[in-house]
Parts: sequence; structure tokens; C-alpha cells
Amino acid sequence: MTTSPVQPEILNPEARTGLIILCDHASNFVPEGFDNLGLSDDIFTQHVAYDLGAEAVTRKMCELMGGAAVLAPVSRLLIDCNREPDSDTLVPRVSDGIMVPANQDLPASAIEARKRDYYTPFHEACSDLVEAHLDEGIVPLVVGMHSFTPEMGGEKRPWHAGFLWNKDPRLAQALIGLMERETDLVVGDNQPYTGRHLYYTMQRHGADHGLPQTTIEIRQDLLGKASMVDEWAALMADLLDECMDREDLTQRKYYP
Repeated sequence: MTTSPVQPEILNPEARTGLIILCDHASNFVPEGFDNLGLSDDIFTQHVAYDLGAEAVTRKMCELMGGAAVLAPVSRLLIDCNREPDSDTLVPRVSDGIMVPANQDLPASAIEARKRDYYTPFHEACSDLVEAHLDEGIVPLVVGMHSFTPEMGGEKRPWHAGFLWNKDPRLAQALIGLMERETDLVVGDNQPYTGRHLYYTMQRHGADHGLPQTTIEIRQDLLGKASMVDEWAALMADLLDECMDREDLTQRKYYP
């Protein structure tokens, strides 16, 4: 019997609150038939396989705010939903120095099958939510939910959270200002990564529609317990609630 590919999970699909959360690195799941991509189980507990804590924060925020979200269904080691469809790292052969045996020398047909089964359904679900809001005259804020490692290359990262953006700074700058006003946290502006790279999901479903958008990055050691997840979700919910009341963040605007 053939098993249907696992589908993206949509939280509160009927919600039209003006906020859409997209979590493209939500899962470390690899479906049957891929033999764990030739990797040991412990690899899938690490950041290389998914963004630890990002799914939990997304779920809690949706619970608090009643907004809609889409969770990608598979590990980014199988296929990375935050990559352009023709990217060399869409199906990573090596990630953070870890060679992925099942991704070596893949024929184009195998990559296309993964795109068809897991990548395209995720992005179609995202597109459907955005279009549903716009059809009802709602300009939604579009937020990507990610997490990052406390250290990279042997260097400690000082930021507690960061907000990424490419050409449209509106939502990122609003959230940075609010977080600096309300907390004493160290906040990154296009840190620990820059939104000028690796911004595909936000570009496609936010910026390309003129929508205010940002990727939220939270440091993973701050998401290690359910109580910590709850605190971050509550903080982000409060900040985004305030953003949704701002006139400059309810307008569509395109940046060249």
C-alpha cells in the first residue's frame, strides 16, 4: 500500500485576524522510505534538522492570538522550504558540516518528487492563507518563525532574539523598537542572519504581495522549557497585537 505524503499542518485555517505565521523549519520528521537519509537518529535532535522550539512558539502564539499558521511537515534535511526552488541547497548535500548520504548525486527526478510532495504543498498552503485574507480586504502581517543556535563557529551569539528583513523594514523595525522599549533583551536587527539572504518564504508570501513581513529568530537555549516557550509566545503576541493597530502596518507597499 502506498502512503500519501505528509501534508503541512494549518493552524486555525479559517482565522482572518490579520496575522499569518509561517514556520518552514518546524519539523525534524523524515517519512518512511527515506531510511533517515542515511543519518543517525541523534542528528535529528539537532538544529541541522529543524529549528528547535519554533513549532512550539508558533502553536502557542496561535492559541493566544487565534491567528492562522502553516507548519512545514518535514525536516529541512529532506527539503528546505525556505529556499528558492532552484537553489543548490534546496536538498542539502552537506549541512553545517554534516554530509547527508541520501542527498548525494540525486537525479533531478528525485528532487522534483520531493518538491511535489512536500515543498509545493507547504507553499500552496501559505499562498492560500494570504489570498484568503486579501480577498476579504485584510492586509495581514506575515511572520516567519525561526530559532538559532547560541553559538556558531565557536563564538557565542549575544542576541536573545532578532528580526530579519530584506527591502521592507516596516515590521522588523516596529518590533525591534517595541521590544527594546518593553524589555532589556539584546535584540538583533538582521542578526544573527541577514534577511537579504535566505528569505524565500517571507519574500514569496509577504514582500511579493506588498505585505509587512519579518522573520523572527529566537535563541534556542531560551526555548528549552514549556514555561519559556509560553513567555516568548506571550511577548511576541503582545508586540504583534500592537503592530496590528498601526496604520503604517496595514498598508500594502512594494519596495524595489
